[in-house]
Amino acid sequence: MKNKIILIVVLIILAAAILNIYKEMPKDSSFLVGGDADIHGCLGSAGYTWCEAKNKCLRVWEEECIAEEMTEAVKQEKINACRNLDGIWYPSNVCEVNQLSENECIAKGGEFNPCASACRHNPEAEVCTMQCVLTCTFR
Repeated sequence: MKNKIILIVVLIILAAAILNIYKEMPKDSSFLVGGDADIHGCLGSAGYTWCEAKNKCLRVWEEECIAEEMTEAVKQEKINACRNLDGIWYPSNVCEVNQLSENECIAKGGEFNPCASACRHNPEAEVCTMQCVLTCTFR
C-alpha cells in the first residue's frame, strides 16, 4: 500500500513538471517548423516572395511580378542600377543582391528573404536541395 502511494505521488509530480515545461514553451511562429513567413506572410522556404506590383505572395518562376509592361528605357535603367549594387538581373525583371544584410537590403529599398529556395530561378531543376538562400530582391 505504501509503495502505491509513493508511485502516485511521483506520477503527480512528474505530470506537474511536464505541464510546467509545456506552459514555458514559446508559442510564436518562429518556433514552428515552416514558420519562416516574412512581414507579408510569404513563406520563403517554399519559394514565395512578396510582389508589390500584384500585392500578393508569389513564386517568380511561376508568375511574373510585373503590374504593367516596362519600357526598354526603364528596364535598362533598372539593369544598370542592379549592376551598381553588384546584383544579378533575371529575365523575370528582378534584381538580386545576395550579399546584403537585412538592414542594408531594406535601407536600399529591397525585399529581404532569409530563406529563399535554392531553385527559385530554375523551376525545371531535376534536383533541388532543401537549403535556404539569403536574398535581397529589387523590382
